[in-house]
Amino acid sequence: MIDKVTKDLKNSIPTDLVDYLMSAYYEIKENYLLERHEPSELNGGKFVEACYRIIEQATKGSYTAIGAHIPDMIGKLRAFEQLPATSAIESYRIHIPRALCMIYNIRNKRGVGHLGGDVNPNFTDSTMICACADWILAELLRIHYSFSLNEAQKLVDSIVIRPTFLVHQIADIKRILNPKLRNRDQVLVLLASEYPNPISDNTLFNWIEPKSKGTFYNLLKQLHAERLIEYSSDKTCLILPTGLKYVDKNHRSFLNS
Repeated sequence: MIDKVTKDLKNSIPTDLVDYLMSAYYEIKENYLLERHEPSELNGGKFVEACYRIIEQATKGSYTAIGAHIPDMIGKLRAFEQLPATSAIESYRIHIPRALCMIYNIRNKRGVGHLGGDVNPNFTDSTMICACADWILAELLRIHYSFSLNEAQKLVDSIVIRPTFLVHQIADIKRILNPKLRNRDQVLVLLASEYPNPISDNTLFNWIEPKSKGTFYNLLKQLHAERLIEYSSDKTCLILPTGLKYVDKNHRSFLNS
């Protein structure tokens, strides 16, 4: 899913900016899910710099070279609000810059990289940064989508609902990186990683490699009965919103079990 988002953004945003943006986004999400909360927040600064350059390109026709220092980032982000309404869309003038200011202030003025006498805020701060990064990326996709509105909305939903770093793909094969997970949880995580696309029951069987095919297909029927997945008559499986919520809620325990 991230590959598709990257490809579509490159249709209207310079390639090097998209690569910089997605690299920073991926690091934020991965560090957060691995509970490395200080690195997650520190990488928020890179994400802000990438987004600033994207807005700069969209509103001015050029952008500060990657690697060049940007002084007074907060001042420059706030300056976008002064642009005439006719010269830039509202998200580029107001909504995204304000979200970026929040991320940047957390990076510079809270517990990240500093010692203090109050309660360490790193976990809650990094949670906020992840949520803001999700929203900003979804908003960029909404602005720049190059496919149908329905497809764009599905991609936005899949970004915001849950990233997953439990799955590794080799060619056409996906593997769960935690072999201790129950088969039912492996099914849901794999389907979540493919959302909103359905996957055949045979493909899931080959990816998970359970001992009994009959028992495995009965499991899919049970997940269908629990309304966690839709197991269709054409033998394909699609995770439902209830299944996505289950994966999102239990993601951390899946990583650490």
